Parts: sequence; structure tokens; C-alpha cells
Amino acid sequence: MKKTDYLLLLSIAFMVLVMASCGKDGSVGPIGTTGATGPTGSQGVAGTNGTNGVKGVTGSTGITGATGTANVIYSDWTTPATYTKSTIFGTDHFYADITASKITQAILDNGSVIVYGKLNGYNPVIWPTDQVSALPIEITYMNGATQNIDSWSSLITLGNVRIDLASSSNAYTNISNAHSFRYVIIPGGVHTLGSINPKNYNQVKQALHLPD
Repeated sequence: MKKTDYLLLLSIAFMVLVMASCGKDGSVGPIGTTGATGPTGSQGVAGTNGTNGVKGVTGSTGITGATGTANVIYSDWTTPATYTKSTIFGTDHFYADITASKITQAILDNGSVIVYGKLNGYNPVIWPTDQVSALPIEITYMNGATQNIDSWSSLITLGNVRIDLASSSNAYTNISNAHSFRYVIIPGGVHTLGSINPKNYNQVKQALHLPD
């Protein structure tokens, strides 16, 4: 073989080898070992504590509520259908009895009973409709040309409330059955009314939570 041909072949073989080397990636090398853990960083500076909130002012004590009616006994409104007439020292009296079994001897000895009247049998000019007051009640009005005084009172006995009307001029032959009455029993030791005036029915009604 000629020397020129031999060099040509050698050049071609070298070029093929170079091209083969350039067209193929080399294999991936093995994963390196994990490096050593770095040292722990220094602790940061602690934050400052917040200031405490201001303590609220203690509220004032509420007003003590009114005593309930657990030990107080009250009746329904009673309207006597008829009255019995009697004459005492020339004055006519008309009375009606209301049974009150809760009025015991202990109540008579140590408690109290308040009787209220709703005197709807009168002309409203003399006594307003549904006005209530505690007995005794005195009503003064003119009976024609004569002044008359009606005196309503109550007599409390064992198991009974007696309603009595006396007319200063003996103005009646019978009594209207439109008048009604109720009683409130307060056992001994129960100071429910406090400073309330027992004559003021609206105050008593509110204090004792009485129904109409």
C-alpha cells in the first residue's frame, strides 16, 4: 500500500473516533457522600415582654330586689252577693263574711292581715271605678241635703274576714253587690312591705307581685 493511502485511512479512522467521542455522553458518576452537618446557629435574642393590661374597675353592687311572695298569702277578689243588716246604738250596719281558712291563730297572734276594697258600687264621682284602698275607708258625700259618711271596716277573726259598712245618716236599706274585697296575709317575721305604705295598694301590689 502506498504511504499516501495509509495516511488517508489513518486520518479517516481518527476522524471517526473523534466524531464518536463527541456524539455520546459519558456515564453519570456515583453520588458523592453527604457532607457533615453544620454547627447549630446561636439562639436569637429573646423578645421583650408585653405590658400587662389595666384591671377594670369593679362594678357597683346592684340594688337588692324586692322580697318575693313565697310566704305571703293573698286572696282573689270577692264580691259579696248580700249583706246582713244590724243596728248598733241607732246606727245601721251592713256586714258580709268572707271565709279565709288561711287566717290561723298563729296569724292572729303574730302576723297581720290587710284588707283592700274596690268600691265599684258607688257613683264614680264619689269613688272612681276600680280605685282600691285599704280598709278602713271613709267616704263623705251629700245625700240630698244631708251630709253622709260611709265607714267601711274589716274585722279579722279565726278563718274569717267580716266586711262592715256603717252609714252616719242611715242612708241605706240594702248594699250594692258591686263592691269587692281581697285580703293579704303576712305571717309573723316576714318583713315584706318594708317602708311601703300598706294603704297604697299599687305599691303593695308591685312589692308582692299581686295579680289583678
